[in-house]
Amino acid sequence: MKIFFKILLGVVLAGAIAGYIYWQQHKKGIVKNAIQNAIENKSDSLYFIHYDSSQIDEINGNASFYKITLQSDSMQQAMLKAGDSLPNALYNIRAEEVTVRGVDIPGLVQGQHVSAKAIIINKPRIQIINTGADKPKPFTYNDTLELYKKILGRFNSIRGDTIRVVNGTVLITDKKGKPLTTLENINISLNNFLIDSTRNYQNIISYFIKDVTASVENIQLPESANNSRINITNLVYDAPKKILKAGGVQQYKQHNTDALVDIKNVQVSNLNTDAFILFQQLKAGVVTADGGLITIYKKSKKLQSGNESTVLTNDLIDEAQIGGIQLGKTTVIIEDPEKPGKPPFKINDVEFSAADIVSSTNGGTLSNLVSNANWNLSAGGFSFITKNNLYKVRAEGLVLNNKAGTIKVKHVAYKPLLTEAAFVKKLSIQKDRYDIDATDINVSGLNFKKLINDNVLETDEVSLRVMLKVFNDRTLSFDTSSKVGRYPYQALLKLPFQLYIKRLLVHDGEVLYKERGRKSKKTGIVGFTHIDATLSNVTNIAARIKTNSTLVLNAKAQFLNAADIVTEWRMPLNQSDSTFSAAGSLGAMNATVLNSITEPLGLAAIKNGTINKLAFDLTGNNYKSKGNTTFLYNNLGVSVLKMDDNDELKKRGLVSLLANTLIVNNNPKNGNTYTGEIDFERDIHKSFFNFLWKSIFDGVKKTVIRK
Repeated sequence: MKIFFKILLGVVLAGAIAGYIYWQQHKKGIVKNAIQNAIENKSDSLYFIHYDSSQIDEINGNASFYKITLQSDSMQQAMLKAGDSLPNALYNIRAEEVTVRGVDIPGLVQGQHVSAKAIIINKPRIQIINTGADKPKPFTYNDTLELYKKILGRFNSIRGDTIRVVNGTVLITDKKGKPLTTLENINISLNNFLIDSTRNYQNIISYFIKDVTASVENIQLPESANNSRINITNLVYDAPKKILKAGGVQQYKQHNTDALVDIKNVQVSNLNTDAFILFQQLKAGVVTADGGLITIYKKSKKLQSGNESTVLTNDLIDEAQIGGIQLGKTTVIIEDPEKPGKPPFKINDVEFSAADIVSSTNGGTLSNLVSNANWNLSAGGFSFITKNNLYKVRAEGLVLNNKAGTIKVKHVAYKPLLTEAAFVKKLSIQKDRYDIDATDINVSGLNFKKLINDNVLETDEVSLRVMLKVFNDRTLSFDTSSKVGRYPYQALLKLPFQLYIKRLLVHDGEVLYKERGRKSKKTGIVGFTHIDATLSNVTNIAARIKTNSTLVLNAKAQFLNAADIVTEWRMPLNQSDSTFSAAGSLGAMNATVLNSITEPLGLAAIKNGTINKLAFDLTGNNYKSKGNTTFLYNNLGVSVLKMDDNDELKKRGLVSLLANTLIVNNNPKNGNTYTGEIDFERDIHKSFFNFLWKSIFDGVKKTVIRK
């Protein structure tokens, strides 16, 4: 019996030794065949696996495979050509090296599961062939699970304490090989990974959103519906810290290297990773960016009111709910695709901060982004040239606050591009040349939601300081076009947008009117300084006009820096009514101050006299004015002038004598005060302001010259 057991033990030992020798000589082939069979048997023969060489340490459970290829065979190529019965995506995978540490070798050989302490995939290149005919098919639950199973052989279970991907590349193409999406230089660290029969799409994705850190050097996203592409550089995703960073986000048109969007150093904190990965929803704490460039293509939709509302589209995410946004200095360019020849509108140094941003959905109006949030926007300014190429508009120092309903603007300028001489040379008829500066503009009580969504500007108060300079050369031919229906309050009713300003305040303003006389060829200046004015009920909204149909102007100023003037105008806002009223008074002044106006423009000089008061009260319409003036003065004397051969003003002696005989030198005279009646026919080719001052002058003239 002992001999039998010795023989049996010898046979077992010999068999074990022979088996060990055989395993050492053929273990690589056994493992290789096992892996290949697992792939081929469990992928409907669509894929085969190949690797050049391997190192296997079965005692410690370590294995390395070099130059691995997992790709489709000739049958798959035939299926691609036929286009029948294709899965949504096909995969070609290559890797320089796959190393597993602490692996369960028996489980690996049996083709049932992979279990390892560490799996390191070095320089993988994954090509995903999207089999959609016209556009990429959406990934399903199974598609995503297939990818991760195919990477390691589609075993029944895959477990890894740590999985690392080093310097990987992902290329998504269509059937013809056209790139749709590329991800370059991918580095991923994934912990506590497990796939088995109990896992579904959401479970496997949860690994990537719960316990993964990843970086991608460059991401090229698919072409969007508006023929633009988005590129993201230096992306860092840290799921445990709930942070998403991007060194840069660029968007550009196809076949054009000029960026439409170029934002630097974007960071999303407190990211809801489930919403971001599973549903493409951005739910986060704060989004910050250093700024850069943003181009917005204006897209309008018609509202029931007949106005248009600007619409923004979103190519990156489907829905956003963000705690806050911080955007550094950014250049914003607004282009109108419907007007390709029109220069874009450019705003410099825009900074934006917002809180409580909720439900910004793709294709929603701009109000969906701004109306439900508390935000501040500041900008260095913008400028543009007017359509007639005569003026440049410039704004500086803008600050907007949605929650407070305020706008502050440091300076707005409307500047002529031509000198007075060049402006006149360009014209064929008389036309005013404007030079406007408005500073310290403050808007309060502004309804931003109505402004953005309905194109309606409603605000409680606007205050500003304004300086207006107007120049006209009367040596040019007259403008014979009719000015009927073009009074300021009539022009208000014709604005292309709805407007309501409860109160508009002008502080310490200035108006200078400069005119070149038709006969004298010399200029005179009429100046109003230290203007304080209030305009009430500035509106063209029918419902507002039904409640209050009168626009009221109350103003006080200094006339020629010599006398105080106070005035009130009441202007109708009904389309069918053009009747306005104006009343006011001018304080005491030396009459000779008027020579800066009367000499170049009226060829008359005031030799002496004192003006004590001028009061007027009139009503007017499109064609006529009526009212009266009370002009009080003492010791008034004048000289009538003419131009001499040297183009200098010269007194006309005889005519001056005759003029002084016609003038009543004093009012009141002999204790009687004379009131001049205003009854003036408007020249319909002249402006509202020309009509107003000539109506007043009609009463003054009837007071001074009664014969």
